[in-house]
Amino acid sequence: MTSTALSRRALLALAAPLMLCAAPAFAFASGKEKKKEGGEGEKEKEDPVIKLGSMALPIVAEGRLINYIFVELSLTLPPTGDVTAFAGKEPLLRDALVRAAHKQPLNKPGSYVLLDEGKVKAIVMREAVVLVGKGKVAAVTIGKQTPRNFVPFPKAAPKAAAKPASPPVDSAPIIP
Repeated sequence: MTSTALSRRALLALAAPLMLCAAPAFAFASGKEKKKEGGEGEKEKEDPVIKLGSMALPIVAEGRLINYIFVELSLTLPPTGDVTAFAGKEPLLRDALVRAAHKQPLNKPGSYVLLDEGKVKAIVMREAVVLVGKGKVAAVTIGKQTPRNFVPFPKAAPKAAAKPASPPVDSAPIIP
């Protein structure tokens, strides 16, 4: 009786961890089946997305490079969009965006560590139309923004108190 009890205990000791490992896999498989049952007749096709990955956009103020912000962009194409239209065009889009950042500030007013998302999206849409044609990009999504350095925005200098005017100085030398 002790040998059978010991073998049952050994079996349970080995089987319990295996059952715990298998439980999430069974739950995952059953979730897939539910999704298939709910959408048998319908196939929801997601819009194609092109992820541009991380790129460094310069923050330029008064002609000086202040900071870089690393940003991840993705382009959402319309449902009928062709992903192959962007083959080889990504470097050109990146270059156009960096050039635009040097021409006009893309940072949010009052910050050297955040981008003005509206400006960035507008530039990307404009350049995408130039590169691949109108209607090829439905939306631009800005993912993560990471500044290289946390540069504080300069505070406005306090107005100095009015200094009394100095007395006028004669330009002619005094001859005794």
